[in-house]
Amino acid sequence: MILPGQKKYLLKNNFNNNLNMIKHFEIPSENGSFIHANFFEAKKPKQLLIICSATGVKQEFYHEISKFIHQEGTTAITFDYSGIGYSLKTNIKKVKSSLSDWGTNDLTAVINYSVKIYPNLPIAILGHSIGGQLIGLTKASLLAHKIILVCAQNGFWGNWSGISRVKMWTNWNILVPILIKIFGYLPSKKFSRMEDLPKYVADEWKDWCNNRNYLFAFIDNERLFFRKIKCEIISYSVAFDKYAPQKSIDKLIERYSNANIKRVQIYPENLNFDKIGHFGLFQQKSKYTFWDKLRQEVQR
Repeated sequence: MILPGQKKYLLKNNFNNNLNMIKHFEIPSENGSFIHANFFEAKKPKQLLIICSATGVKQEFYHEISKFIHQEGTTAITFDYSGIGYSLKTNIKKVKSSLSDWGTNDLTAVINYSVKIYPNLPIAILGHSIGGQLIGLTKASLLAHKIILVCAQNGFWGNWSGISRVKMWTNWNILVPILIKIFGYLPSKKFSRMEDLPKYVADEWKDWCNNRNYLFAFIDNERLFFRKIKCEIISYSVAFDKYAPQKSIDKLIERYSNANIKRVQIYPENLNFDKIGHFGLFQQKSKYTFWDKLRQEVQR
C-alpha cells in the first residue's frame, strides 16, 4: 500500500534462507520534510516495533536487531530523523528542523503511517537514548500498547557526578556553542561516531541539557504526552553507562507518571560481557541475550 505523495522501494534480502522484503519509504511529515524509513516486514506480522534512534545515530545501526526480530512475526521499523542519514535531503546548514521536531513531526509521521499500513496490529515503540524522550512529544505515541526505553535519560548535566559532570557542563557551555558558531552546525563526526547535527537540533539540545528541568522547561504541557501514556513501559538501564547514569534515567522515567513501569538494570556480568556501554545492547554480541529477551517482551 502506498499513500499519496509517498515513494516505495523494494529490495530483496535473504534472511534465514527465506525470501523477505525490506520496504523503503519516504514518509512526508507535517512540516514538509520527508523521513526515510525501512520496514523489515515479517512474513505473517503479529505486531509492529518502531525503533527511535539515539541522537545522531543512523538507522543502519539498528538494522541487525531489526532483522533478528522480524523473523519471529514482528515487523520492525527504523527511520532517520530529518537532517540525519537518508533523511538529510540538502546541505546540513539549510536544515530548519529542531530537536523537538524529531518527535512532534518525524516520529508522528512514522507512527501514523505505520498504523495506516497495518491498522489491526498492536504497536510497540522502542526509544534508545533521546528516542525515549521524543516518544513523549507526540500524541501518536498514545497508540502504543507497549513502550520500551533503552538507556533513555534526562540529559541535564547536573544528573552526572564527579569528572563526568565537569565534562558534560563543558560540552554544553563551551564546546558545543563554539562549534555551532564556527561551522553553522554541530560537526559531531570530527570527534565522535555520531552523525553531524543540524544547527537547530544542536542548539535546542544544548538548551535542554543546560536546564534542570530539561525539555520540560521549554515545551508547554499541552504539547507533551508523557503523563497521558498509560501503557506498559519497560525501562532498561545499563550499569556504568557514561551517557546515561542511573539518576538521569530516573529523572526521565518519573515523567511517565501514569504508565505501568518496569525497571531493569543490566550489568555486564549479566550478559557475560566485560562492558556494555550506551550502545552495546544493539550490537551483535547481544544477539542471543538481550535481543532475545527484547523480542519476547515485544511479542508478549
